[in-house]
Amino acid sequence: RGWRRYFAQLSTDHRGVPGAPGLVCTLLEDAPEATTRGVAYRVPDADADAVLDDLDFREKGGYTREVVSVAHAGGTLDALLYRGTVDNPNFDASAIKDLDQAASTIKDAVGPSGPNRDYLLNLATWLREVGEEDAHVAALVERIS
Repeated sequence: RGWRRYFAQLSTDHRGVPGAPGLVCTLLEDAPEATTRGVAYRVPDADADAVLDDLDFREKGGYTREVVSVAHAGGTLDALLYRGTVDNPNFDASAIKDLDQAASTIKDAVGPSGPNRDYLLNLATWLREVGEEDAHVAALVERIS
């Protein structure tokens, strides 16, 4: 699929708080030619229910759970993906268009999981380490530096 990363999902429970939400990354299927690198984890069957319960609680802020096909060295596999879709109440489409405002939100927001800025910088570092270029992420990093 053509997934692309966007900081367009408001976070009031991890990287921000109610009244001062942070902005976190989600995947949108908007570019058939795009690819997105990520990490898939295999969970032992005995732990699956507990892990799903924890993830469903953690990703409650507007995320949907879906099964997607992902490529890996041995072919493809089905993986569970949580993402904020454009129709959820915490999706902020204006953040995609107004990078200055998005960067300002990210620079200032802090939530129970820490500063929103750290979330962006950690993602940018990982992307560099795996050789993935992402213009959206790079533009936001440039604006908060």
